[in-house]
Amino acid sequence: MSQRQPHRIACNGFEKGSTIYGDSRPRYPSEAIDFIQSITPDNANVVDLGAGTGIMTKFLVDAHFAVTAVEPVAGMRDQLRRNVPGVKSIINGTSWDTTLPSESQDVVIVAQAFHWFDDLNTLQEVHRILKPGGRFLLIWNLESNKNSDWIKELRSLYETYDADAPQYRKNNWQKVWETQEAQDLFSNPLNHRHFDYPMPFTRDQIFPRILSKSYISVLPKDEQDCLKVKVNAILDNPAFGFASDPRTGAFIYPHDTDLYWSQKK
Repeated sequence: MSQRQPHRIACNGFEKGSTIYGDSRPRYPSEAIDFIQSITPDNANVVDLGAGTGIMTKFLVDAHFAVTAVEPVAGMRDQLRRNVPGVKSIINGTSWDTTLPSESQDVVIVAQAFHWFDDLNTLQEVHRILKPGGRFLLIWNLESNKNSDWIKELRSLYETYDADAPQYRKNNWQKVWETQEAQDLFSNPLNHRHFDYPMPFTRDQIFPRILSKSYISVLPKDEQDCLKVKVNAILDNPAFGFASDPRTGAFIYPHDTDLYWSQKK
């Protein structure tokens, strides 16, 4: 068994935020899920690696794949058991040691998590458990600030706290794919598809969404409270253009969804 442990911010933040993570985090656009299904064999053995509370796991189970969820954080595994009763197996494992048999899986997917373990040892473990020609998929959602001043303001506010945390937007996860070792294991360059995701949301979900971020979950309570005041000030300022239904709080939260995939050599 590997002695490597997940990043301390991931462990602490996701343990503390596990109860709100599943409720506040975005799902995935139907177009992305349909595409994943189109490149995955029927009844495939699929690993959801870094499965968290099971947001992606549920999609995979509903698509009738034989799904194994691998998740190192106990609080996340507890939520996953409640959220996705149809999952084949839930394993206390890591990207460096899934404990799964060699060449046993058709697909490994990492949803919203590869930036936490974007190293060669992960690629070697995924390669080991994949069947010949098996696929490795990576997917992320990111709040889209392309045409939204209020999202730009929110991100500039809370992203000041993520200096010590690996994040998809920083693009460091791409570096391992540039190595010769990675190119010997998987087809390269990665295939990529982008999806616009206009996600239905409510205003009262915005701060829990921010609070579910690992680097925010680990902040002292008084600092979180201060951040909440600043978030509401942005949402209440008409200059930034946020608007929701005055009766229900409903609005459309634009996201960018990026899907990458490769094939075992």
